[in-house]
Amino acid sequence: MMRAGLSLMAALLSVGTASAQSDDFGIWTEVNVEKKLSNRLTLEGGAELRTRDDGFGELDRWSVGAGLSYKLTDWLKASLSYSLLDDHIHKVNSSGKKYADYWGLRHRFNVQLTASHDFGRLGVSLRERWQYTYRPEKTVDRYWNYTDEEDDRYEGALADEHTYRGKGSNKWRNRLQLKYKLSKQWRPYISAESTVGGSGLDKMRYTAGTEWRLTKQHIFDLHYLYQHSYKDDDEEGNRHVLGIGYTFKF
Repeated sequence: MMRAGLSLMAALLSVGTASAQSDDFGIWTEVNVEKKLSNRLTLEGGAELRTRDDGFGELDRWSVGAGLSYKLTDWLKASLSYSLLDDHIHKVNSSGKKYADYWGLRHRFNVQLTASHDFGRLGVSLRERWQYTYRPEKTVDRYWNYTDEEDDRYEGALADEHTYRGKGSNKWRNRLQLKYKLSKQWRPYISAESTVGGSGLDKMRYTAGTEWRLTKQHIFDLHYLYQHSYKDDDEEGNRHVLGIGYTFKF
């Protein structure tokens, strides 16, 4: 089983690296903790770090969050969560002559329902999530985006200050996942997730990976994710992602 896991890791790395030639490639890592407060109620917390541009090029985002999950029935779970996100943002104005490169905070709230059922070793789950994100107002320095080295404004000469107004956005996310209990330790899975905004479908995410349950308390996750954006102004764009995660349950 260990050999199979290492082979999967090598395959995911090679696919991600090859695909990154046309779209962005990043590595997303996360650490989570879960505390069972009762038979139905669970407290959850976690932190995530993302990179972009050939994986190790630059930091893209870090985030921390916490939430509660309550098991309504044997097959239905409700969850509430909050996350603080700090994003590395690059914006260019409409004329293309000025750009801003800065870090910006966002506040994100999630409310979701997850229905699941096991068909023998195969587990099927459907997650419906309402997501609200608010980006506070921020004033940053904008720079000239000229390529003429003789121009005084070339590469980084201070141009002016610009204020990006605070704004909120609502999204509806739907994820269908199939997970197979291969053994006590290994649980490979695939999933598809859509994100819908006010103007329709924003993006799709397709994931293939596996869980490695070392013990009941220590769970590792390795997956490959492809994200396709349907909006030209989407800040994330198309991405190939190698995901690595760890969860501690107590």
